[in-house]
Amino acid sequence: MSFALAVSIGNTRTQIGRIVDGVVQEFATVPSDSPTKALEQLVAWSKDVEKEDRIVLLASVRADTAKAMRSLVVDQIGAEIIELEQDLPVPIGRALDSETIVGVDRLLTAAAAWSELKQACIVVDVGTAVTVDFIDGEGIFQGGAIMPGTQAMLASLTDSADLLPSVDYLPPEGEPFGRNTTDAMLRGVHTAIHGGVWKLVENYALFYGGFPLVVATGGDAEAIFTDDELISRIVPDLTLRGCAVAYRTATEDMNS
Repeated sequence: MSFALAVSIGNTRTQIGRIVDGVVQEFATVPSDSPTKALEQLVAWSKDVEKEDRIVLLASVRADTAKAMRSLVVDQIGAEIIELEQDLPVPIGRALDSETIVGVDRLLTAAAAWSELKQACIVVDVGTAVTVDFIDGEGIFQGGAIMPGTQAMLASLTDSADLLPSVDYLPPEGEPFGRNTTDAMLRGVHTAIHGGVWKLVENYALFYGGFPLVVATGGDAEAIFTDDELISRIVPDLTLRGCAVAYRTATEDMNS
């Protein structure tokens, strides 16, 4: 039995997972500015695993949190740390501009989606930023689009206009128009992301000549896309599944 822990540090949220035989068995989400909360669960998951068998797969888009997490993992778990894209490449083909650096989270979700679907697909990650990425029928990551996430849009409105209040995102309900300023802001942001994703998916499909499956992930994916006909499935642990794919692929290559 193979065992690994996965840590995916996002701008706002960190996901942690327990991987057994290349499959995510459990996962949890904690705030990215509280690495000690993630550590508590990682310690619990690793307590019955021999120290020499402890491996932590680390993927991060936040250098400060990643540095703190490395230190905590070494001190409290004593595990070998394997950093995705630094020590272990994400197994997904790429058709990008030379010298381009893509966020490891985008590569991991693409690798996970391709590994599970094995057909052209689009990954929508609704987090601090919203990314809409296209993987073609050969499993090549073609790139995509990035727009602000819900809270970033709301914050930009508040910062840009004196009369607009500070608002936390909640999915709007009821009538299609807001009858007060807060509701109007929420409805505008929700619809901007929802409509923007729809348009991007349509553009990708027209360019590709077929309508790919669309997979959504990220902290606000369910709030915006639950029961939406555009989305084939919502997979909250897609980034961690990408970590599992990378580790499983490397293990298989070593054993072949």
